[in-house]
Amino acid sequence: MLSRWFATIVVTAALAPSVGRGEVTGKWVAELTSPTLLEPAYIRVVLERTGDAVSGVWGTEIVKGTVKGSTVTLALTDNGGRDNGTLTGKIEGDAGAGGGTMAGVGRRGGRGAAGAGARAPVPQEVAWKLTRELTPPAKPREINYDPTTFQAYYYAGNKPGIHIFPGDIVHTWAPDSGGMDKNLKRVALGPNSNIGPIYVEGALPGDTLVVHLIKIEPNRKTARQGSRIQQFGVTPAYNLAAKYDPGFNGEYQLDNATGIAVLTAPTPALKNFKVTMKPMLGCISVAPPGFEALTGPHLGVFGGNLDYNGTVSGTTMFFPVFHPGALFGFGDGHAAMADGEVTQTGLEVSMAVDFSVEVIKGYQTQGVREEDSDYIISFGVAGSLQEALKVSTAQLATWIKHDYGLSDSEVALLLGAVMKIEVTELVDPEFNVVTKVPKSSLAMLIKTPGTGN
Repeated sequence: MLSRWFATIVVTAALAPSVGRGEVTGKWVAELTSPTLLEPAYIRVVLERTGDAVSGVWGTEIVKGTVKGSTVTLALTDNGGRDNGTLTGKIEGDAGAGGGTMAGVGRRGGRGAAGAGARAPVPQEVAWKLTRELTPPAKPREINYDPTTFQAYYYAGNKPGIHIFPGDIVHTWAPDSGGMDKNLKRVALGPNSNIGPIYVEGALPGDTLVVHLIKIEPNRKTARQGSRIQQFGVTPAYNLAAKYDPGFNGEYQLDNATGIAVLTAPTPALKNFKVTMKPMLGCISVAPPGFEALTGPHLGVFGGNLDYNGTVSGTTMFFPVFHPGALFGFGDGHAAMADGEVTQTGLEVSMAVDFSVEVIKGYQTQGVREEDSDYIISFGVAGSLQEALKVSTAQLATWIKHDYGLSDSEVALLLGAVMKIEVTELVDPEFNVVTKVPKSSLAMLIKTPGTGN
């Protein structure tokens, strides 16, 4: 229902202009505010003007209106012909504003909420602003982005460092978890400062941001790892008995050519110890929902400090969008890291990163998802490992139901036979558990996509 109201607003705004007739025609984005909404809502609308008449489509909704002088009057109806409100306003060039009344503001009715027997929503006062949807470049751009601002908080109020369009390929870098760049110069406050945020044109709340991680590679020759097991990774008894060496050297030398890391000053017992590098991003996110402001170590439905050692070159990630532009960012590079991040570090290093993005409009994932060449992967973040596992498994099951049209019994059988579980984060404010299913198993299914999310 909420989207319905936004659509109406958008249309009204678009119609508002008394300027050239062609100015109403096109694609628009409206911002809707109302005393019944805690934060603005956004919707896409397509309008066309013929003489002094305006028509439009928003989802399955139908818009009809008139333009007289500089004023527009818009009527919005649903597929059943029910009146959903009247808006008036003005438009100047590529922007407009106005007000009116709309039915259902503040309601989030599910499927059938407005059907037979449903109570008619009460009209509410609303205000709207309209902007024309930006036209992307004729072909994707290659962008070299050298970030100069870094964010220590995941927050929708952070000012974007750059605007990009879906399809653009961005070449950039991110500091390590301590805010150090490729020259070991501190450029950001720690812990876990992220670059950006990066504003993705065309991304709106209710969409999904798709991020293709083309390259993740250390951009310096040294990394450092902690040498104490964090208290949540072992029993209290072990913690009390452990006698850690305060002078232990956890620095590694990195060789990107061979993909091997060795200790700079190994102890005799570790002189033959080598680590196969698997460069990854510990932090990757969009802005969290609402007015949340969370420090770098946090993680949640928006992403954040997920610390999944499968977030590597060649993977694709999916994030629910909660704010216009998505406000995407990342940091906290690791040359390698074991499951769970038990020392509260990986092989910490700054990273060179190439990526591109897409936007799935009108479809929002429940949380963070990922795909690689072998698996589809679901993230679950919660205050305990058990709850994190439940969240991850539920999202994975829903994902498969949506994309493959399986029944609940069929999904249960599939997960019970082939699902894998990984604990990715044990030692930060929230826990993260990944569940995944092999694509080889999914390839055996007869696909009949559903309509859930």
